[in-house]
Amino acid sequence: MNCGYARRIVVTDMFTSKRDRALTLGADAVVDAASANVEQQIRMALTESADVVFDCVAVEPTVRTSVRLASKGGTVVIVGVPSRDVMVPLPIIQGHQIRIQGSATYLARDYDESINLLRDGKIRTADIVTATRPLDAVAEAFHLSSSGEEVKVLLTIGDGGTPT
Repeated sequence: MNCGYARRIVVTDMFTSKRDRALTLGADAVVDAASANVEQQIRMALTESADVVFDCVAVEPTVRTSVRLASKGGTVVIVGVPSRDVMVPLPIIQGHQIRIQGSATYLARDYDESINLLRDGKIRTADIVTATRPLDAVAEAFHLSSSGEEVKVLLTIGDGGTPT
């Protein structure tokens, strides 16, 4: 859908492999999330503020940065699952009329849409699944998943290696 403006996607991550994957999958630019001037680099890559910012970490520093990056009337979508309450810069949110939107994939229609995207080949599992382990290696799978280096870790059941 063309909304009359240029779409630019900038991805930040601490891992080079994930930044490289983002470029391969169509991001316009990537920024090392550990950089001291990450916000400045994002603004330079966007050439302006962002209409929509997705925060996939949901810790206070990333939420605050997301709010500062959003344009007037923009939206910050919180995708990450916060482990505790997060303070937000309410004066910026109010003054710039920024919307904060929570996001979780727990509604039946979200599962239906995901299945359709996978079935229709619009999303390829090979682009997302970076590791699979058998069910008896569940501890290793959890370790890989929490390492931050993998995108998606799946468990397989039985001899067929069917991911769960």
